[in-house]
Amino acid sequence: MATLFTPWALRAGVTLGLFDLVETGLGAPAVLAERAGADKDAVRRLLRHLANLGLLDRGPDNYRLTALGAVLTSGHPSGLARGLDQSDAWAEAGDLAVPGLVSAVTTGRPAWPQAAGAPFWQSLAADPRLAASFDAAMSGHADAVGPWLATAWNWSTASHVADVGGGTGSTLRDILVRHPHLRGTLIDLPGTVSRAEAKLGGDAALAGRVTLSPGSFFDPLPGGHDILVLAHVLHDWGDDDCVRLLHRCAEAVADGGSVLVVDRMVDESVIEGQLPVTQRDLAMLILLGGKERTAEEFRMLGKKAGLSLRRSPLAAPHEGLCLLEFSSD
Repeated sequence: MATLFTPWALRAGVTLGLFDLVETGLGAPAVLAERAGADKDAVRRLLRHLANLGLLDRGPDNYRLTALGAVLTSGHPSGLARGLDQSDAWAEAGDLAVPGLVSAVTTGRPAWPQAAGAPFWQSLAADPRLAASFDAAMSGHADAVGPWLATAWNWSTASHVADVGGGTGSTLRDILVRHPHLRGTLIDLPGTVSRAEAKLGGDAALAGRVTLSPGSFFDPLPGGHDILVLAHVLHDWGDDDCVRLLHRCAEAVADGGSVLVVDRMVDESVIEGQLPVTQRDLAMLILLGGKERTAEEFRMLGKKAGLSLRRSPLAAPHEGLCLLEFSSD
């Protein structure tokens, strides 16, 4: 387990679709190799290692999926397979940056530019396939956050919500569908907003209720919103950039309104349950120079931007996510 062979064996199995094929009832190595379009002997050897890891049960001439291996099928609700599939541009590019962890820890700066040849956001802007793959991955996170946020927060007194850095609009859609009295604004970069328009434009439930606002969230934001949402945004950025962004939100939120931050939160008082958070924290360092933060770190960012932490963090039911409410001073 101290070498890279095992984690890359998992990626190979997922990318070749072996776990999905075994799930359908196929189990003979030669058949699996043919269906995967791969070398028969090499597939046999890969399957043998995956079985030794407990992901497959090995019979005399075929393989069956174990409960552990089922987690790596494309239909499993964990979504783990998507992050391991090397045919996915985002998964492939992200993995290529990971060996730069030593450099990132040494310098405190992201390793992505050395691996990709350009800073992260520039890489996305220059590569439509990578940008679309990244949007799809972020939509997966939004699919988990949106339904929870739509029910965990009391939206009854709000009239207009802005999703700042809201990607292709999945979270905003979940909120608006659940609360028909609300109007919403989606704020993101022009390329992402154009993809959101294709996704949201034909949704009858949102007709006349959504405004698309392309642009950088470091520039002045459209005003008049009761609620501004920052979901999975602040952890992408260093402290100074977070303060700039939160300051823009403070300028744009209506009197008496709130800025809602949904992000993973580090709890340094415990170890159990923190693995998804600490792993994501290292990913933010490597890719973007961002970070996951403690409640006190979030509070201080808000204070520097002219926002007060109004409500203690509300924990989400998965992956260390929390909701914080800020208000203008």
